[in-house]
Amino acid sequence: MIFALSQKNGLNIFSRNDANEFQSIVKNLISRQTFSLDSEPPFYPTNFRTPIYPFWLLIIYLIFNSFKPAIFIGAVIFALSAPLVYLIAKEIFPEKISFVAAILFAIEPWTIFQSGFLVAEQIFMPIFLLSAYLFCRYLKFNNPFYLYYTSFSLGFTALIRPIALFFISVFLFLTFLLELKTSAKSAFKYSALSLLVFIIVLSPWLVRNKIVLDTWQISSISNVNLYIENYAMLEKYLGKMKPDEDINEVGRILLGTKSYGEAQRAGNAQILANVALKEIKANFSSYLKMHFKALPLFLVRNSYGNIFLDLGAGDSNIQSKLAGFLSEKDLSGALNLIKNASLGAKILIFLLFFWPIVIFCAIIGLFAGFKNYYKSPLFWFLILWILYFLALTGNLRDISRYKLTINAPLFMLAALGLFKVYKYFFKAYNN
Repeated sequence: MIFALSQKNGLNIFSRNDANEFQSIVKNLISRQTFSLDSEPPFYPTNFRTPIYPFWLLIIYLIFNSFKPAIFIGAVIFALSAPLVYLIAKEIFPEKISFVAAILFAIEPWTIFQSGFLVAEQIFMPIFLLSAYLFCRYLKFNNPFYLYYTSFSLGFTALIRPIALFFISVFLFLTFLLELKTSAKSAFKYSALSLLVFIIVLSPWLVRNKIVLDTWQISSISNVNLYIENYAMLEKYLGKMKPDEDINEVGRILLGTKSYGEAQRAGNAQILANVALKEIKANFSSYLKMHFKALPLFLVRNSYGNIFLDLGAGDSNIQSKLAGFLSEKDLSGALNLIKNASLGAKILIFLLFFWPIVIFCAIIGLFAGFKNYYKSPLFWFLILWILYFLALTGNLRDISRYKLTINAPLFMLAALGLFKVYKYFFKAYNN
């Protein structure tokens, strides 16, 4: 994938959007010893991006005097995610299911596409999955050292992408329930020690933010996403904003700044978050309805058209066109569209069914799991894993990128469901 994209667009394609921000931080660290996103004075310090991935890029840049090796090194690190999915699944399910889950994770198009881009997912996914694996070992063997390693690893994960920050609550909840079987004292002890390890990892960054930016918040990106994604979608859902209205410009006017980029600063981001929270609280029932309506689409849709667009394939928006014909019940128009489509577009049409099939199998696997694994805290860990990230990302527009966080448990359940379907038809065939 890296070769194909670089032949079409050059290696610079891997350094766009978020990657530009990470590279700006690295350059400011080298030339000005300042953790700043600014490309010109006064170079305000920032907590919009958390420190681990910029420092990862900094090390690579200092060694090679270029960011380009990070494309390939990061892809290799990212690739460790697939065997980690296998190891996690193997703690819960039989060998065949674990292997299929890992293969599904490895061949999912967006996973392959994302691996080379200079964004935090390059190291976020394997380190997060390592945290999940260590926690599974703790749940299986009740060894507290696995629990402490889990908290330590998750602390680094949260410093790569803040979305993992409150995932510690899942670990603490299951730890408390597991240790409660021994005693209440044990439950409080190990939960508290786990939380302490997690906080110790975060503390240097949090103290820096308090001293430099006067905030204990790990990152202002959470506040910005609350405004851009959740608030904007709610306003459009309520009809208070036009569907094509630019929320960035609305935010810039609200803040009275020269550019919307200034919203990334901690104080400005907090102002936007306060506006968003006030509106969400005032329309909370509507917000929940919007969120639950968005979840099915979040699960079955994909962003594969962006891959084909970058690869230079024609009709990269054919999925949207086909969905338009189907929504209007124009079957003849849909068939003509498929008939006249290019080979690349037909592949994209085929990929349209990838996630609906995965989710269908995952639902079957979920019911089968309740039947066979309902007593296992490992199985409940998978469910809480999915629910946590769905609650945070279900409204977000960059579907495939944010779905990466739950690909692993979804593919495990899908593999379980796939084997159940296979056994059903195999039994029916033999009869």
